Amino acid sequence: MIKQFLFAAFLLCFFSCHTHTDAVPSEAPVAAPARTDTSFFPVTAYIKGQMLQFDSMPVTPLHIITIRDKSDSQWIKREQLRSFLTTFLEPEITETNLIKYFTETKFNDQTVNAITLSYDPIGTLPDSMTLKSWTVYIDPKTGNVTGIYMIKRTKAGNQSITQQLTWENNTSAQIVNILNKPDGSGEVLNQEKFLWNF
Repeated sequence: MIKQFLFAAFLLCFFSCHTHTDAVPSEAPVAAPARTDTSFFPVTAYIKGQMLQFDSMPVTPLHIITIRDKSDSQWIKREQLRSFLTTFLEPEITETNLIKYFTETKFNDQTVNAITLSYDPIGTLPDSMTLKSWTVYIDPKTGNVTGIYMIKRTKAGNQSITQQLTWENNTSAQIVNILNKPDGSGEVLNQEKFLWNF
């Protein structure tokens, strides 16, 4: 009985693989492959979790600001640190809400010893979308996030400003503010670094 079943299954597979179908004309449009992305790394939840951690730490954050080649530093309250960083909580990055705008690329980058998840636009982004791209760095041994890099572009009056956030897990965050010039070049206005774990 089992032999008959196996023989029938073989015949079915053989004939279905060799069934003739009409060729599709070369001018027929070909549909784009369906997106298989189902989830992104939830960056906003991660940053909020980091904020909860430094809110509970018995330490005063250090704010270092650099304008051109001159740096100045001061101790700030934890509430001030949160206000500096909340601009990077919008738009919210969840597992699924930005899939139609961005695509994820995974890469094991041995030069920085990290698995990188890079998120880049699929096409032209809506004018209201200030977020331009971001990258998540993951330790290949532990699977823990080691850092986040994010690029936003905002308007300040009639000027366009690019903001780059570099977040180091449980340690620090740095914001670089760049003035975008009409010729496509950029001028670094300032760099702000926040340290909360020494």
